[in-house]
Amino acid sequence: MTNAIHFLPDEKNHEATRLLPYVMAVMVYLSALALMGSILLHKGFGDWTESLSNRLTVQVTTADRHVRAQQVEQITQLLRNTPGIESVRKLNDVEIEQLLEPWLGAGNVTSDLPVPDILDVTVSHALDINLDALSAQMARISDDIHLDDHQQWLGRFLRLMDMVEYTALGILLLVVMATICMVIFGTKAGMAENRATIEIMHHLGAQDSMVARAYQDRFMAYGLKGGIIGLILAFTTLISLIYLSRDLAAGLVKVPALPIAEVATLLIVPVIAALISMLTARITVMRDLGRMV
Repeated sequence: MTNAIHFLPDEKNHEATRLLPYVMAVMVYLSALALMGSILLHKGFGDWTESLSNRLTVQVTTADRHVRAQQVEQITQLLRNTPGIESVRKLNDVEIEQLLEPWLGAGNVTSDLPVPDILDVTVSHALDINLDALSAQMARISDDIHLDDHQQWLGRFLRLMDMVEYTALGILLLVVMATICMVIFGTKAGMAENRATIEIMHHLGAQDSMVARAYQDRFMAYGLKGGIIGLILAFTTLISLIYLSRDLAAGLVKVPALPIAEVATLLIVPVIAALISMLTARITVMRDLGRMV
């Protein structure tokens, strides 16, 4: 087994790479935030949209309350007799008021406000329902009946989720490329700083792999140190954002819970940062030593 040669100056006196761990901490911080955001979107809002994919909403906007009540009874019976409909539930006044308050403000939902009757319909995943035919049957009852399957809204939301996830992946790739470039620059600067020492070691018979090991060990330590700092900062930021957003989004959007198992996988990010730094430093040193001899 080849032993490492410790010829590099102390880390605090190594001007070329002294601040590299902290720069890598920033890179790992950005990478972890991008990954955490992608995990939260995929896990939290993915489950939320899945729960809406088998729901229908029926609104009855007829102005006359008595006529509207009759139409609601007819629609309820129609839906319950339709194969694939699991349940039909009419929202009460309190639930409708809770839905409107985030948009109209507390206390602004008064009795004279023309609020429609709303039916919450649960659809079976096992059977496909012809929504066009169902809408046509409702239209025979009244033109003031509106069926919403949420597909248009869900489609836009899912496209937004995809765009955010691709953006997070793009940020991650850019951060990895920037990290590799920084390690290459730091390695070359370190070799230039110790060029005379390396040449003497070559004349004394030191192999390239022995010199490379000294650099790869140093940069692996940089990557691990920076990775741990960046990951701690990322976790702190994420927990703070979730805590603050729960109050701001109350009543509008359910903030997804922190998926502990998925987020725990981010603990390997410092290890990956260390491996990237180590391999980049080794490859850079071996290539430069090949040109130096």
